[in-house]
Amino acid sequence: MGPKETINGIYELFLKVVEAVELERKSSLCSRSVFLDEASRIILDVRKHQAGLVLKLSQTGVKDPVLLKYATVPGHIERICEYMENMNRALSARCNEGIRFSDKATDEVNYLFEELKGILLNTSGMLGTGNFILAGHIKHAELAFSESAREFAARHRERIEEGLCLPKASSIYMDMLNSFMAIAWHSKEIMQELRE
Repeated sequence: MGPKETINGIYELFLKVVEAVELERKSSLCSRSVFLDEASRIILDVRKHQAGLVLKLSQTGVKDPVLLKYATVPGHIERICEYMENMNRALSARCNEGIRFSDKATDEVNYLFEELKGILLNTSGMLGTGNFILAGHIKHAELAFSESAREFAARHRERIEEGLCLPKASSIYMDMLNSFMAIAWHSKEIMQELRE
């Protein structure tokens, strides 16, 4: 497998990440775990193939200057998958236990899923095309995304103080916020490392 095929393999894995996030978003909208089962299968598949890419890059990356830039990307993909699994567990608990979020929390989660999808699509586009113009979009989108997530966490604390949020819903919501922020951060890190 040459550099072009390896980079294409990374790109295809990242597209699967985007697909799994979309399934998690659908589950969040309708509280159905069927989407989560498919997302779990995709995440496991990505993790399996990611391990092979790590091996391939460790064998050839140091020798090939093009692949050297991509050496850390599979590690970021692995971490993204870990946070996606965390999101999946939170959504599964929400579905299985019939836990409802307030309308505001639901709107916030929907907004974060949409924005995260945009960040991931731009990252996958950069991986697939080498178009570093997207890097600026990713950087600014991740910054705005993190600010929104922190603002939503503050609003959430207010809802708890007002008694508008149940403790079980609160822990699930906060798990989701943490996962959102970590996934976006790792996407931004991929962009930064490829730009260097």
